Amino acid sequence: MTYTNFPRFVFLLSIIMVGNTLHSQSTKEAVILYNSQAVLAQITKDGEVKEIIRDEPDYLKGFTIKIQDYGQFVANQQTIKSDQKVVLPSVKAFGEIDDNYISVPFESGYATLSDLAISRLDEVIGELRKSPSARVIIRTLSTKKDALIDKNRINSVRTYFKIRGIAQERLSYETLSGDRDIDEVKINYIF
Repeated sequence: MTYTNFPRFVFLLSIIMVGNTLHSQSTKEAVILYNSQAVLAQITKDGEVKEIIRDEPDYLKGFTIKIQDYGQFVANQQTIKSDQKVVLPSVKAFGEIDDNYISVPFESGYATLSDLAISRLDEVIGELRKSPSARVIIRTLSTKKDALIDKNRINSVRTYFKIRGIAQERLSYETLSGDRDIDEVKINYIF
């Protein structure tokens, strides 16, 4: 120890420890569901996934995860003949009707597309295919600006459009904040 500069070594070690502590306070490791799979991930305080560390296959052992199979729904829709009628639940149960937008309902606290939501999105896809120059703007409204549930709902809608072959350039997104949470996504056409 005759050639080590002890105060400099302690100072360097303390700087490394402080930097490591500050970094660990801004992110943390947690097991989350990512694309319906349990993974250990490094996440920030506001819920952004920074890094997926590894899969956790046995974390949800004994639990059943309900996953909406959008591909199967698309396959079923294609088998329906054009002369067959499909009966949908009443629109009035999900709020006001307006010709200016299409309302895509979601369960409170969830971002999974229901059969009714998929049917509404199929209406939008039909209109987009009729008008190749048309675009849509997808809006959510909640009490918090950029709430995580709003991002997840927009991602669900965007993923469904992608599966059905709608170019992402035709979609615009907007998260609005207001005095109440609305459990739906509103889609407006831009011609």
